[in-house]
Amino acid sequence: MDLGLKGKFAIVCASTKGLGFAVVKSLLDEGCEVLICSSKEVNISKAEKILSEEGYNKFHILKADLSKNEGIAKLFKFATSKSSKIDILINNCGGPDQGNLDNVNEEQLVDAFNKNLKNIFTLTKLILPIMKANNWGRIVNITSTSAKQPIDSLVLSNIMRSAVTAFSKSISNEYAKWNIMVNNVLPGRILTDRILEISNEKSKESGIDKKDILEALGQDLPIKRIGKPEEFGPIVAFLCSEKASYITGNSINVDGGLVKSLF
Repeated sequence: MDLGLKGKFAIVCASTKGLGFAVVKSLLDEGCEVLICSSKEVNISKAEKILSEEGYNKFHILKADLSKNEGIAKLFKFATSKSSKIDILINNCGGPDQGNLDNVNEEQLVDAFNKNLKNIFTLTKLILPIMKANNWGRIVNITSTSAKQPIDSLVLSNIMRSAVTAFSKSISNEYAKWNIMVNNVLPGRILTDRILEISNEKSKESGIDKKDILEALGQDLPIKRIGKPEEFGPIVAFLCSEKASYITGNSINVDGGLVKSLF
Protein backbone atom coordinates (compact mmCIF):
# COMPACT_ATOMS: atom_id res chain seq x y z
CA MET A 1 0.00 0.00 0.00
CA ASP A 2 1.32 3.42 -0.98
CA LEU A 3 0.67 5.71 1.98
CA GLY A 4 1.34 8.84 -0.07
CA LEU A 5 4.08 10.07 2.24
CA LYS A 6 6.95 10.40 -0.20
CA GLY A 7 8.52 13.84 0.12
CA LYS A 8 6.65 14.79 3.28
CA PHE A 9 8.64 16.51 6.03
CA ALA A 10 8.21 15.10 9.52
CA ILE A 11 9.36 16.03 13.01
CA VAL A 12 9.57 13.14 15.46
CA CYS A 13 10.29 14.16 19.04
CA ALA A 14 12.34 12.03 21.46
CA SER A 15 13.17 9.75 18.57
CA THR A 16 16.67 8.29 18.90
CA LYS A 17 15.48 5.09 20.57
CA GLY A 18 12.41 3.10 21.56
CA LEU A 19 9.01 3.94 20.14
CA GLY A 20 10.15 7.24 18.63
CA PHE A 21 12.95 5.53 16.74
CA ALA A 22 10.55 2.87 15.45
CA VAL A 23 8.32 5.66 14.11
CA VAL A 24 11.33 7.32 12.45
CA LYS A 25 12.15 4.11 10.58
CA SER A 26 8.55 3.62 9.45
CA LEU A 27 8.36 7.19 8.09
CA LEU A 28 11.73 6.90 6.36
CA ASP A 29 10.59 3.63 4.77
CA GLU A 30 7.61 5.55 3.33
CA GLY A 31 9.86 8.21 1.77
CA CYS A 32 9.56 10.97 4.35
CA GLU A 33 12.32 13.40 5.22
CA VAL A 34 12.57 13.16 9.00
CA LEU A 35 13.92 15.43 11.72
CA ILE A 36 15.04 13.38 14.71
CA CYS A 37 15.77 14.88 18.11
CA SER A 38 17.00 13.94 21.56
CA SER A 39 18.44 15.70 24.58
CA LYS A 40 21.28 13.18 24.91
CA GLU A 41 24.36 13.18 22.68
CA VAL A 42 25.06 9.47 23.22
CA ASN A 43 21.60 8.54 21.91
CA ILE A 44 22.01 10.86 18.91
CA SER A 45 25.33 9.27 17.94
CA LYS A 46 23.96 5.76 18.27
CA ALA A 47 20.82 6.50 16.24
CA GLU A 48 22.78 8.23 13.48
CA LYS A 49 25.14 5.26 13.23
CA ILE A 50 22.30 2.74 13.02
CA LEU A 51 20.37 4.67 10.38
CA SER A 52 23.44 5.29 8.24
CA GLU A 53 24.48 1.64 8.42
CA GLU A 54 20.97 0.58 7.37
CA GLY A 55 21.10 2.84 4.31
CA TYR A 56 18.83 5.68 5.40
CA ASN A 57 19.91 9.18 4.40
CA LYS A 58 16.88 11.51 4.35
CA PHE A 59 17.13 12.52 7.98
CA HIS A 60 18.43 15.32 10.20
CA ILE A 61 19.37 15.01 13.87
CA LEU A 62 19.25 17.75 16.48
CA LYS A 63 20.16 17.85 20.15
CA ALA A 64 17.40 19.71 21.99
CA ASP A 65 15.78 19.51 25.41
CA LEU A 66 12.07 19.89 24.68
CA SER A 67 11.15 20.24 28.35
CA LYS A 68 12.54 23.79 28.08
CA ASN A 69 11.20 26.66 25.97
CA GLU A 70 14.62 27.31 24.46
CA GLY A 71 14.81 23.68 23.33
CA ILE A 72 11.45 23.96 21.58
CA ALA A 73 12.50 27.23 19.93
CA LYS A 74 15.75 25.58 18.79
CA LEU A 75 13.86 22.66 17.24
CA PHE A 76 11.39 24.94 15.45
CA LYS A 77 14.17 27.14 14.05
CA PHE A 78 16.13 24.12 12.86
CA ALA A 79 13.06 22.50 11.26
CA THR A 80 12.06 25.63 9.36
CA SER A 81 15.65 26.04 8.13
CA LYS A 82 15.44 22.58 6.58
CA SER A 83 11.99 22.82 5.03
CA SER A 84 9.46 25.52 4.18
CA LYS A 85 6.69 23.13 5.16
CA ILE A 86 6.15 20.83 8.09
CA ASP A 87 3.68 18.13 7.16
CA ILE A 88 3.91 15.80 10.15
CA LEU A 89 4.49 16.31 13.86
CA ILE A 90 4.95 13.33 16.16
CA ASN A 91 4.85 14.46 19.78
CA ASN A 92 6.64 11.96 21.98
CA CYS A 93 8.30 12.14 25.39
CA GLY A 94 9.42 9.80 28.12
CA GLY A 95 7.07 9.09 30.98
CA PRO A 96 7.15 11.09 34.22
CA ASP A 97 8.38 9.78 37.56
CA GLN A 98 6.74 6.70 38.98
CA GLY A 99 4.80 6.86 42.24
CA ASN A 100 1.36 7.22 43.79
CA LEU A 101 -0.12 10.29 45.46
CA ASP A 102 1.63 9.55 48.76
CA ASN A 103 5.14 9.58 47.34
CA VAL A 104 5.19 12.15 44.54
CA ASN A 105 5.58 15.83 45.28
CA GLU A 106 4.67 19.15 43.67
CA GLU A 107 8.12 19.52 42.10
CA GLN A 108 7.66 16.22 40.29
CA LEU A 109 4.21 17.33 39.18
CA VAL A 110 5.63 20.51 37.64
CA ASP A 111 8.42 18.52 35.97
CA ALA A 112 5.83 16.12 34.50
CA PHE A 113 3.80 19.10 33.26
CA ASN A 114 6.85 20.57 31.49
CA LYS A 115 7.97 17.27 29.95
CA ASN A 116 4.63 15.71 29.07
CA LEU A 117 2.11 18.48 28.43
CA LYS A 118 3.54 21.99 28.15
CA ASN A 119 6.07 21.01 25.49
CA ILE A 120 3.37 19.35 23.38
CA PHE A 121 1.13 22.40 23.70
CA THR A 122 3.93 24.84 22.83
CA LEU A 123 5.40 22.94 19.86
CA THR A 124 2.00 22.13 18.39
CA LYS A 125 0.99 25.80 18.63
CA LEU A 126 4.11 26.74 16.63
CA ILE A 127 3.57 24.10 13.94
CA LEU A 128 -0.18 24.43 13.33
CA PRO A 129 -0.05 27.76 11.42
CA ILE A 130 2.37 26.17 8.91
CA MET A 131 0.06 23.19 8.41
CA LYS A 132 -2.95 25.49 8.14
CA ALA A 133 -1.24 27.57 5.44
CA ASN A 134 -0.51 24.37 3.50
CA ASN A 135 -4.05 23.07 4.03
CA TRP A 136 -2.62 19.71 5.15
CA GLY A 137 -1.09 18.23 8.25
CA ARG A 138 -0.86 15.24 10.53
CA ILE A 139 -0.22 15.38 14.26
CA VAL A 140 0.15 12.17 16.24
CA ASN A 141 0.75 12.19 19.98
CA ILE A 142 2.38 9.12 21.50
CA THR A 143 0.88 8.86 24.97
CA SER A 144 0.03 5.74 26.99
CA THR A 145 -2.82 3.37 27.77
CA SER A 146 -2.82 5.13 31.15
CA ALA A 147 -4.90 7.84 29.42
CA LYS A 148 -7.75 5.33 29.17
CA GLN A 149 -7.04 2.92 31.99
CA PRO A 150 -5.02 4.46 34.85
CA ILE A 151 -2.01 2.42 35.95
CA ASP A 152 -1.22 1.86 39.61
CA SER A 153 1.78 3.83 40.91
CA LEU A 154 1.89 6.01 37.78
CA VAL A 155 -0.34 8.84 38.98
CA LEU A 156 1.64 11.53 37.13
CA SER A 157 1.46 9.63 33.86
CA ASN A 158 -2.26 9.05 34.34
CA ILE A 159 -2.80 12.80 34.79
CA MET A 160 -0.58 14.11 31.98
CA ARG A 161 -1.45 11.53 29.32
CA SER A 162 -5.15 12.19 29.90
CA ALA A 163 -4.55 15.93 29.58
CA VAL A 164 -2.79 15.43 26.23
CA THR A 165 -5.80 13.40 25.04
CA ALA A 166 -8.15 16.27 25.95
CA PHE A 167 -5.87 18.79 24.21
CA SER A 168 -5.73 16.64 21.07
CA LYS A 169 -9.49 16.21 20.90
CA SER A 170 -9.95 19.97 21.28
CA ILE A 171 -7.65 20.93 18.42
CA SER A 172 -8.79 18.06 16.19
CA ASN A 173 -12.26 19.61 16.14
CA GLU A 174 -10.89 23.06 15.32
CA TYR A 175 -8.39 22.22 12.59
CA ALA A 176 -10.00 19.35 10.66
CA LYS A 177 -11.42 21.76 8.06
CA TRP A 178 -7.83 22.47 6.97
CA ASN A 179 -7.15 18.74 6.41
CA ILE A 180 -5.14 18.58 9.64
CA MET A 181 -5.76 15.26 11.35
CA VAL A 182 -4.87 14.95 15.04
CA ASN A 183 -4.76 11.57 16.77
CA ASN A 184 -3.18 9.80 19.71
CA VAL A 185 -1.55 6.39 19.76
CA LEU A 186 -1.51 4.67 23.13
CA PRO A 187 1.23 2.07 23.59
CA GLY A 188 0.79 -0.59 26.22
CA ARG A 189 3.49 -2.97 27.35
CA ILE A 190 6.09 -2.63 24.62
CA LEU A 191 9.73 -3.48 25.31
CA THR A 192 11.27 -0.04 25.82
CA ASP A 193 13.48 1.53 28.47
CA ARG A 194 10.32 2.53 30.34
CA ILE A 195 9.15 -1.08 30.68
CA LEU A 196 12.65 -2.12 31.72
CA GLU A 197 12.69 0.66 34.34
CA ILE A 198 9.34 -0.46 35.76
CA SER A 199 10.42 -4.10 35.85
CA ASN A 200 13.66 -3.14 37.62
CA GLU A 201 11.69 -1.27 40.30
CA LYS A 202 9.30 -4.17 40.77
CA SER A 203 12.25 -6.56 41.02
CA LYS A 204 13.83 -4.47 43.79
CA GLU A 205 10.56 -4.27 45.69
CA SER A 206 9.62 -7.94 45.40
CA GLY A 207 12.94 -9.77 45.06
CA ILE A 208 11.61 -11.50 41.93
CA ASP A 209 14.01 -11.81 39.02
CA LYS A 210 13.57 -9.09 36.38
CA LYS A 211 13.21 -11.65 33.57
CA ASP A 212 10.33 -13.31 35.41
CA ILE A 213 8.64 -9.95 35.89
CA LEU A 214 8.95 -9.13 32.18
CA GLU A 215 7.50 -12.51 31.28
CA ALA A 216 4.62 -11.99 33.70
CA LEU A 217 3.90 -8.58 32.19
CA GLY A 218 3.25 -10.35 28.92
CA GLN A 219 1.43 -13.39 30.22
CA ASP A 220 -1.54 -11.49 31.63
CA LEU A 221 -2.23 -9.92 28.22
CA PRO A 222 -4.61 -11.62 25.78
CA ILE A 223 -1.75 -11.79 23.26
CA LYS A 224 0.50 -13.41 25.92
CA ARG A 225 3.62 -11.38 25.26
CA ILE A 226 5.13 -7.90 25.46
CA GLY A 227 5.10 -5.97 22.21
CA LYS A 228 8.05 -4.88 20.07
CA PRO A 229 8.75 -1.30 18.94
CA GLU A 230 8.69 -2.36 15.29
CA GLU A 231 5.05 -3.40 15.78
CA PHE A 232 4.26 0.18 16.82
CA GLY A 233 5.83 2.36 14.13
CA PRO A 234 3.62 1.33 11.18
CA ILE A 235 0.33 2.37 12.82
CA VAL A 236 1.77 5.85 13.40
CA ALA A 237 2.94 6.03 9.78
CA PHE A 238 -0.55 5.05 8.62
CA LEU A 239 -2.16 7.81 10.70
CA CYS A 240 0.23 10.28 9.05
CA SER A 241 -0.79 9.20 5.58
CA GLU A 242 -3.28 10.16 2.90
CA LYS A 243 -5.07 6.89 3.68
CA ALA A 244 -6.00 8.28 7.11
CA SER A 245 -7.69 11.40 5.76
CA TYR A 246 -10.98 10.64 7.57
CA ILE A 247 -9.52 9.72 10.95
CA THR A 248 -9.16 12.47 13.53
CA GLY A 249 -9.70 13.02 17.24
CA ASN A 250 -9.11 9.37 18.04
CA SER A 251 -7.00 7.53 20.60
CA ILE A 252 -5.86 4.18 19.27
CA ASN A 253 -4.47 1.47 21.54
CA VAL A 254 -1.44 -0.57 20.50
CA ASP A 255 -1.44 -2.76 23.58
CA GLY A 256 -1.99 -6.45 22.87
CA GLY A 257 -5.45 -6.21 24.42
CA LEU A 258 -4.35 -4.61 27.71
CA VAL A 259 -7.13 -2.02 27.96
CA LYS A 260 -10.44 -3.67 28.80
CA SER A 261 -12.81 -0.84 27.89
CA LEU A 262 -15.07 -1.01 24.84
CA PHE A 263 -13.74 2.27 23.38
